[in-house]
Amino acid sequence: MTEITTDRRNISPETLEKLRSTVIDLFSQGLFHKVGIREIAKQAQVGPQTIYKYFGNKDELIFACIRPELKQLNEALKHTLETSSGTALETLKELMATFVGYYLRHRRLAEIVYMTIPTRQWVIDPGFTQYETLSYFVEVSKQGQSEGCIRNDAQAEDLIELMAGAFGRYITRKISTTDADSIDIDAECAHLYALSEPLFLPTTRKN
Repeated sequence: MTEITTDRRNISPETLEKLRSTVIDLFSQGLFHKVGIREIAKQAQVGPQTIYKYFGNKDELIFACIRPELKQLNEALKHTLETSSGTALETLKELMATFVGYYLRHRRLAEIVYMTIPTRQWVIDPGFTQYETLSYFVEVSKQGQSEGCIRNDAQAEDLIELMAGAFGRYITRKISTTDADSIDIDAECAHLYALSEPLFLPTTRKN
């Protein structure tokens, strides 16, 4: 994937920011399949050849434009993991709050990630997968399995994929039906964890 950094491109920071702002504004409105490169270039006041030269196509362009926000999310998750002092289950709760809270606070990013980019690209395409993001959750889940506080009758990766899918649907519904100012993000995160916790708790089988 293409990094959106000026040291790797002969493109001015001003032009780069114009593109970023335009792309995020257009694509967060669900216009990914309706707006072409020429319209993006027109609104960003750059030449279409600039976009083709440095990004190639709309897929590369959109991911380059949201990558800084996704990097911030990963840094926040890493910080949460490194500073948590509780059990694996408690750390998992903190990671969930960081993840969901970030998207609820960055609605335009959430609209692009969950309502614009096809799910297939996030799951299958190696250039677009959220591997780093989900790896923090997988690491903690495996730790919890070894501690005995997280169920071990399923692969940690499968548990996290189920969680990520459910969170995506939840975030999509919230940003689609709820005004930003009316969301109590901390309460939403706590509620979502309470709903998710049974997925991770060890199962009890009767003989």
